Amino acid sequence: MHFTEYWAIVERDHTIQNPSSPAKLALLGEYCRVAAGARVLDIGCGKAWLLRRWARDYGIAGTGIEINAAFLAEAHTHAAAEDVSNHLTLIEGGALDIAVEPQSYDIVLCLGASFALGGFDAAIGWMRRAVRPGGTIAIGEPFATQLPLPPALATEWGSGMRDMPGLVETLEQDDLVLTGMILSSPDDWDHYESLHWRAALEWAERNPDHPDRMQLVTRVVANRDRYLRWERQAINWGIFVVRA
Repeated sequence: MHFTEYWAIVERDHTIQNPSSPAKLALLGEYCRVAAGARVLDIGCGKAWLLRRWARDYGIAGTGIEINAAFLAEAHTHAAAEDVSNHLTLIEGGALDIAVEPQSYDIVLCLGASFALGGFDAAIGWMRRAVRPGGTIAIGEPFATQLPLPPALATEWGSGMRDMPGLVETLEQDDLVLTGMILSSPDDWDHYESLHWRAALEWAERNPDHPDRMQLVTRVVANRDRYLRWERQAINWGIFVVRA
């Protein structure tokens, strides 16, 4: 099963596609000082919840890049229903395959999708080039709450995973200054993960003869067990806001 199909299935019920909440993303808007007409670029925008909300509340000019066609289709449907389509440009494709004008955005976001830009370090450099001087970058990223990671997680996440101070140190190496951060709570994580389990179960029940059924179920069960045994205690997720 292709990874885009897998995520379309397990994130069927997600409105916010990371371990966060509407209240915390409202706080992100405050930290980013979103204003009317601001040019906002969101890498890996998913269903474009945040762009749609900022278009509604602030009247931004938002651009979202997303590789998953199913997520973008849903984003277009919601944007039309919310009457914000004229504020948004939603582009299907890989972020590294799409030309972005340098220093042309007031705010550049990448919430849980740094892999689309080659990983955390590469993402910071890419976003730094896209944001205008004095603009704002917000990146959402997992980090270790205990080091070294348990062996079961080191294999999955990589032995070089940073803790929170390590992430901030990397952020500030490229003439960037941390101005705010928003961390996930255990409830945020539990809600995010639980929706995966339910969506996968219901999909498997409706598709008993699908050739990828057992592959999907096995993957979701393994992810659930790793989360319950290790990740919930050793890994957290945060959004880090920096000024260029």
